[in-house]
Amino acid sequence: MRGWLIAAIGVALVGCAQNRPIDPAGRHKVIWLYPIDVNRPMVEDLIRQFERENKDVHIDVRAVPGSQYQTKLKTLVAAGEPPDVFVCGDVFFAYLKPFLSDLTDLAKRDAKEVDLNDFYPAVQKAMQPGGHIYFLPQWFNVSLLYYNKRIFDAAKEPYPRPDWTWDDFSASARRLTQNGVWGSNVTTGWWGEWLTLVHGAGGDLFDASMTHCTLDTPAAIAGLTFYRDTIGKLGFAPPPGEGPSTGFASDKLAMDYGGHVGLWATYRKIPSLDWDIEALPKGPSGRRGGEISLTALGISKQSPEREASWRFLKFMSSKESIRFHVSRGYLSIRQSVAREPASQHDKPLNRAAVERALQSAEPTPSTPDFVEIALDLVQPEIDRMLTENVSPAEAAKRATRSANAFLRATAKRTP
Repeated sequence: MRGWLIAAIGVALVGCAQNRPIDPAGRHKVIWLYPIDVNRPMVEDLIRQFERENKDVHIDVRAVPGSQYQTKLKTLVAAGEPPDVFVCGDVFFAYLKPFLSDLTDLAKRDAKEVDLNDFYPAVQKAMQPGGHIYFLPQWFNVSLLYYNKRIFDAAKEPYPRPDWTWDDFSASARRLTQNGVWGSNVTTGWWGEWLTLVHGAGGDLFDASMTHCTLDTPAAIAGLTFYRDTIGKLGFAPPPGEGPSTGFASDKLAMDYGGHVGLWATYRKIPSLDWDIEALPKGPSGRRGGEISLTALGISKQSPEREASWRFLKFMSSKESIRFHVSRGYLSIRQSVAREPASQHDKPLNRAAVERALQSAEPTPSTPDFVEIALDLVQPEIDRMLTENVSPAEAAKRATRSANAFLRATAKRTP
């Protein structure tokens, strides 16, 4: 990632924002590079509403398949033709930051309208990296413990509690593993679960400066060991490739560790699935280790329509827009909307668990190298740990060695 980033900075910063002609209808055109997903009908409704309220602005949606989004965005940025508005705020923020307009001045100017204090504190923290505002969020995901009430009731097993530890979780999951039902799952192929458990054990992927990988510390290895043991010594999670293909929606998993709020709408459509949520159990360090990630919109530093784009961002994070998101099954980023009666009647019912989870949720490491290190260097070693009988200590040692070699090499190449 960093290679294209350095080259693109050199190209993109040569030019500056040029005035864009007003369209024949007398409107300012805001180009939004949009990743196509199941929310497209909702997005189109919101755009129509925005344009009704802002008759001098037209949102020109350039739709791109979600799997191709980052490639397309990189290409446009490197060519010096970035869209006015693009998706950021999650793991990609760190390497998109050089191309994003710092919106702090606009947020201060329109503080009453933006109402930062209406966002959950954890969301406020995640949306102000380094104390600056580069984007406004639309919705967020936070790691939670999902549980199947029907399976718990049939086994006469008490539901998860806010004070659960890993030991409580493991004991319950083992008792529930019977008659074709697994106590919990193991999410493989990405960092969402193993990094959560590393954090819960008191470890971290990087040091505070994010220039050195620390996955080989005793605490981090303890987290990886628990991850491995859920399918090994403890035996309550299915080995990779052997669990139900539809996961928690299958009605064959008593619990789902981590999960994603984007699946709430799907779960609600399954009549037989009686489910709820709780905050993740605490690990040996006392940390829950759960991740928080934002879906957000930012504005290109080169945009000739910064003010019109900013109006669009404010609308997409407004209470009106967030109510649309909530109606489609997403978590509200605004506390006021989350506490409205209309937001409370659907599953999950235990919404207090979300606020408990947010008290300790941790954003993904803010470094341009995170995705490359986590998926290309660390993940293969984690996979070998689960499938080739490699010990957690050896997997951590190999991953750390590879990650630190990569970090040293990129540090030498960075001007």
